[in-house]
Amino acid sequence: MSRIWTILKREYLENVRTKAFLIGLILTPVWMGLIFVVPMIKDGPKKQKVVVLDETGELAVPLQQALEKQGETYEVTVENAEGAWEPKDGGESRIDALKRQAGEGALIAVVLTAPVLEKRPAKEGEREPGLYGAATTGATKSARVIGAVLNELVTERILTARNIPKETAALIARDAINFTPLDKGGEKGGMGQIIMPMMMMLLLFMGIVGISQMLINSTLEEKSNRVYEVLLSSVSPFQLMAGKILGICGVGFTLLTLWSGGGLLAASAQGAGDLVSVAQIGWFFVYYLLGFVMIASLMVAIGSACNTIKEAQNLMAPISVVLALPLILSMVIMDNPNGTLATAASFVPPFTPFLMMARIAGAPAPPDWQIWATLLLLVLATYAAVRLAARVFRVGVLMYGQPPTLKQILRWMWAKY
Repeated sequence: MSRIWTILKREYLENVRTKAFLIGLILTPVWMGLIFVVPMIKDGPKKQKVVVLDETGELAVPLQQALEKQGETYEVTVENAEGAWEPKDGGESRIDALKRQAGEGALIAVVLTAPVLEKRPAKEGEREPGLYGAATTGATKSARVIGAVLNELVTERILTARNIPKETAALIARDAINFTPLDKGGEKGGMGQIIMPMMMMLLLFMGIVGISQMLINSTLEEKSNRVYEVLLSSVSPFQLMAGKILGICGVGFTLLTLWSGGGLLAASAQGAGDLVSVAQIGWFFVYYLLGFVMIASLMVAIGSACNTIKEAQNLMAPISVVLALPLILSMVIMDNPNGTLATAASFVPPFTPFLMMARIAGAPAPPDWQIWATLLLLVLATYAAVRLAARVFRVGVLMYGQPPTLKQILRWMWAKY
């Protein structure tokens, strides 16, 4: 045990003293913060060009006046609709030209025909109305505003024509009941309750998959420098592998503690310190430890069996796809955290740490039996991964030259020593 501790300490100190560790410590939370901050950053005021063709002759001017009251956001031009549907010189019509420009993002085209006045579909022989813009977030947002303004104008016309009081219309349009999201304590929840499961899964993924990949580079570097030939004269292959894994695990534990601690302090300063419970923090580090040891064992085995980074990347490619599946499935699973897919996927060991942590952080939480059953399964899977990786490490770390085939690696795994 003292030899494992010596290797652990060496591996830990060798990594936390590097510039890469300090850069990762600082840049990772900055990067995660930018994910939420950048979408909030808006460009300076920019006018959105809007072209209105009004066949009805009744809506264009009120729409223009209403949009211009929005400030300097919209630059509205009203064009005569006469002949707009007729092709010019055998080419495209004015409507087609506006649609093309709208698709290019140059403007938003509003085509108003008779059906708009009554909020109905076009009848046979009538021209189709339309609100056209590019398939971008900005154009879509502007189109929603224009559509809402136009809908209000048409609604007012219909109410006046049918002598319906506005109060009655407002009462009919009002929702009879509203949805209120609640936290686990039955109190009113917020966006933080929705984001937190994803944040904890992402943080766990970075701490396990991202940091454990350091072991591939470390193992390959020391193997190519023949360091292992010296070390294995004093320690067993298992002690060497265990010390390396636990040392890098300590690096990840340090980073996660600092990142999560800083995040909790920031949340508390904003009055949202109750988003994460003490139990959730405890489960977070339990899943981190077991998940890291399981996946890091795989990384060490790959590093020991290869001679170059390129060889390791070829082996890692299919594994990376499998490890990324929890993130790919996360949005579907979060829609129904106790559904069949979420429950079944949680019992797949490579996915267990990430999906169970997201489910525990979300609402409703999984049943206690699922937490303990998946934890037991994860313990068994981690034990098996360490045993199999140790067998590969024992042989691969002293092999040079032609890289082993997958068949040879599998043979090493099941060989008895």
